Amino acid sequence: MSLHVAFEASSPSLVLGPTFDALPSLEVALERQYALDPARPIAFCWTRCRNRKRLERALAADPTVARFDRIASGDDRDLYRLQRSETNVVGAYRQWVAAGGELLECRGTDGRWNVEMRFPDRASFGRYHDFLVDEGVSVELRRLAETDARSRRAGDPTLTDRQREALSLAHERGFFEVPRETDLAEIAAQLEISNQAVSERLRRGQARLVESHVVD
Repeated sequence: MSLHVAFEASSPSLVLGPTFDALPSLEVALERQYALDPARPIAFCWTRCRNRKRLERALAADPTVARFDRIASGDDRDLYRLQRSETNVVGAYRQWVAAGGELLECRGTDGRWNVEMRFPDRASFGRYHDFLVDEGVSVELRRLAETDARSRRAGDPTLTDRQREALSLAHERGFFEVPRETDLAEIAAQLEISNQAVSERLRRGQARLVESHVVD
């Protein structure tokens, strides 16, 4: 049994909170995240902003960001490597890891984070939710569903919306045919994400389908 959760979160003390306040039209998509030091996780984020110079000035002034580097650009978006500061920021990463959570999707639009996660049970998510609220974060739940192998086979959430989108597009374009009728680059271009991001969505989506429908 596990708990699939989708929620919106906003606070000036969350990572990039001040940058969202300075640039309300900013769009951010988390590609991946890791932490050698749990107090200072590193995130790779795609951003869409009408004015890159304004974005980088806002990032430089953002007390929740210790360091940022632009490492790739394409069309109207840029990929940044962001390291969270040790102070002036909600330590969400350490808390959800300690609660046994798994981050499935994370996107920032309209000044707030849209998050999909999986937790072992309601109690573990409850602890994380209470932590966010205690830190002054505004949390609005959008989906809360308990799932196990039997319930997922009956139609409960197995894939995130973006995993389902990527898998559906790959199937439609013949990615799973032999020989393949398309490649990752074409799917990534259609979804407006990187090759690595679409590869991760397909891999994770397939793994979750196997867990739900093949493995007892």
